[in-house]
Amino acid sequence: MSATDRHAEFPATKWSVVQRAAAVSSQTSRAALEDLCRTYWPPLYAFLRRSGHDPAEAKDLVQGYLARLLARDDLAAVAPSKGRFRSYLLAGLRNHLVSERRKEGAQKRGGDSLVLSLDTENAESLYNAAVAAGEGPDLAFDRRWAETILDRALDALRLEHLARGKSRLYETLKGCLAQHSADHYDTLSETLGMTRGAIAVAVHRLRLRLRELVRAEVAQTVGSASDLEEEMRNLFTILSQ
Repeated sequence: MSATDRHAEFPATKWSVVQRAAAVSSQTSRAALEDLCRTYWPPLYAFLRRSGHDPAEAKDLVQGYLARLLARDDLAAVAPSKGRFRSYLLAGLRNHLVSERRKEGAQKRGGDSLVLSLDTENAESLYNAAVAAGEGPDLAFDRRWAETILDRALDALRLEHLARGKSRLYETLKGCLAQHSADHYDTLSETLGMTRGAIAVAVHRLRLRLRELVRAEVAQTVGSASDLEEEMRNLFTILSQ
C-alpha cells in the first residue's frame, strides 16, 4: 500500500471533524472541539505556570482562551495546515496572551464568554507531578501533553479490564507496564495463581494494548497518518526523558 493510500484511509477523528466542519456552523464541530479542549487543557496550564503566572491566573487565562476558541470567529480560523491539535492550541494561547496584555486588565479575562466548564480543581497538583524543576514553558507543555495522553490510555485500559471482570489481573500487573524486568514474575505468579509463562504473556498483551490505546488517543488530535507517526515519536521521546 502506498503512502498516499494510507493517508487516504486515515479515519475521521475529533480534530479532523473540527477541521472539516469549521467552515460552517456545526454542532458536531463544536462538540468535538469542546471535548478536546476539556481533555487537553492541562498542557496549556503547565505552559502558563512555567511562564510565570500564578495558579489562579493560569486557570483564568486557560478558561478565557478556550472559551474564546469556541467562539464562531476562532472556529472559522481552523485550517488543515494546523494539523496537530496541540500545536494549534499553543500557538493560539500565545496570541491570546498578547491580546490580554493589550487589554491591560480593562475587562476580566474571558468576560461573559466563559461557556466551557473545565475541571481545574487538581490543576496544580497534576502540574507539580508532571513537570520537572527547571523545565521551560515549551518543555512543560510537551511533558504535560504526553502525561495526559498516557493517563487517558491507562484509564481506558483499566476500564476495559473492569468491563471484562479482570480488574484484579490489571491492578496486579499494571506495575509491569513501566518496567521491563521479569525478576518479580515468580511473586506475581503466586499472587494470581498463574504460571510464570502465563504472566509473561499477560504482561506482553497489556503493553501491546496500552500502546494501541495511546495511539488511539494521539490520533484524536492529528489530521493525517504522517502527523500521527510523528506525534507518536514525539510522545515516546518525551516520556523517556
